[in-house]
Amino acid sequence: FIESFISDGFDDFLVTNTNAPFYTRVGVISMSDRAEVIYNLNMTKTDSMQGKVSIKKGVKEINVVDVFEAALIMLNYGLNGKLERAIARQVVYYITDSDSKTNLQSLDEFKASKRVVIVNNFLQEGEVERPALKELASDGYYYLNSDYMQGLQAFCKANCFCKSNKDAYNGADPTIKASGGCYHPTSAGVPFNKAKSACSNEGGILAANHDDVKGRFLQQLMTKASAKSDYFWMGYQKSDDGVWRWEDKSTDPYTNWDVNEPSTASVSKCAYEDRTTPNLAWAAGNFQLGFPYVCEFRPCSAGFKDC
Repeated sequence: FIESFISDGFDDFLVTNTNAPFYTRVGVISMSDRAEVIYNLNMTKTDSMQGKVSIKKGVKEINVVDVFEAALIMLNYGLNGKLERAIARQVVYYITDSDSKTNLQSLDEFKASKRVVIVNNFLQEGEVERPALKELASDGYYYLNSDYMQGLQAFCKANCFCKSNKDAYNGADPTIKASGGCYHPTSAGVPFNKAKSACSNEGGILAANHDDVKGRFLQQLMTKASAKSDYFWMGYQKSDDGVWRWEDKSTDPYTNWDVNEPSTASVSKCAYEDRTTPNLAWAAGNFQLGFPYVCEFRPCSAGFKDC
């Protein structure tokens, strides 16, 4: 099962060749009453699990926390002196049918720091599912007798994230924390085109808003950034042909214009959100007005690291 995760150079699984543009380092730890490192972030397709692990009899309880601590040491050691791996996603994947009765605080802290714990609960015929294993996993990353393809999908989901200086917005799937993109607010008030250019220069766009939930998320970022203005720019602009277009090229029909908006004045070509209204209504204003803004970025993900 573990070997099936690793690419043979032709199938697009976990590539362990460190000379490849994108690669994953795989470590394996056996757990019983203590942790035993089998591969220290150096397992490749030529390696095998055959004969590496044996079932230890007479063990009262699997030490889940001990093996996690060993994994954490391995992961942290793997970052030493490797600046290019600084944002590499850290994932712990448990393959077990044993839950833990011990304190899981260290795992909770690991998950709270935006890292991921995947649990694959392998049940033998007649075994009863143990609910504590769900608590071990990050939200949405608990699986029951999953195959390796489902495991690979979990790795891909876990690898969608934002750098520490950006806030993640998740979409419909709660397991993909940054599926809705990464965001960074700027509290200084600037003209619309300057806000657009600032986002573009950083590799992003002026943030779009396609529903009420997203609007409130953007408003919260403005509050977090201590923006003093009651308004902030959105990536929505009226072109010379009179059509309103989103910076993200979306054709989503959702709008949240306030009463008598958008203004028909010839200079009112740029949309902004009004933080003073209960429903965060939109208005159209002159592009020369100075408002704060939020930049939107593509998240880091499998095959994309320029994030």
